Amino acid sequence: MRLKRNRLKEYHHRPAMQKKDNEGNSYTEYGETKPIIAEVWPAGGKLQAEMYGQRLSYIRNCHVDGEYKIQTDAKGKVSYLFGTLVIREGDGICLDVPGESDPDYKIIAIHPYRYLYMELEKL
Repeated sequence: MRLKRNRLKEYHHRPAMQKKDNEGNSYTEYGETKPIIAEVWPAGGKLQAEMYGQRLSYIRNCHVDGEYKIQTDAKGKVSYLFGTLVIREGDGICLDVPGESDPDYKIIAIHPYRYLYMELEKL
């Protein structure tokens, strides 16, 4: 299978960073924007309907174009490297908003097939 070039668009990836405020509560802050080329479409089908139920209308599927490498850090977190771009679960993706604003989707699952396949959920 190959990705059709007319379906590919440029989106913006924002890495998630866990921070703590002065009261000790944790929150997510997003790093600087990096462009990615991907194909995005709405979730559907019997399997995803069973997995996500009522949340299905807020889920998008995504194939990222390009070669990647899998890297695991000392804590066991898996990262997917596209040159200088590092993608992890929990990172933000700007689909319907400009890259400078907060992301409108979050990566909830990554599947390392021939193309990196991700499931995104609306924030």
